[in-house]
Amino acid sequence: MSSPDDIVDPANAAFDAAIKALAEGNTENIPAETVQKLLTAGAKLYCRKLTDEDEYFPPFRPEDVVTATDSVVAIAEMMRAADLNTFDLAMWMSRPHSE
Repeated sequence: MSSPDDIVDPANAAFDAAIKALAEGNTENIPAETVQKLLTAGAKLYCRKLTDEDEYFPPFRPEDVVTATDSVVAIAEMMRAADLNTFDLAMWMSRPHSE
C-alpha cells in the first residue's frame, strides 16, 4: 500500500515545474505523453474523490488561475476523447453533488 507522500511530494514537484515552464514560456520540451499522464491521473483521482469518497471540492484551487479558455479547451478535448457530446454533458451537469 502506498503512503500519501508517494504522491503528494512528486505531485507538488510536477506542479511547480509545470507552472515554472508556463511562466517562462518554456513548454515545448515537455512531451505530450507527460501532459497526458498528469491529466489522466488528475481526472481519475478527482472522479474517485467525488464519486467513491463523496468528497466534493472545486477542481482548481482559487489561487491557481485557470481561465475559461483553459477549461473549455480541456473539456472539449476530453469529451472528444471519451466520445461524448453536449447531450451527454447536459445529463451529467444535472446530476446533484454534495458541497
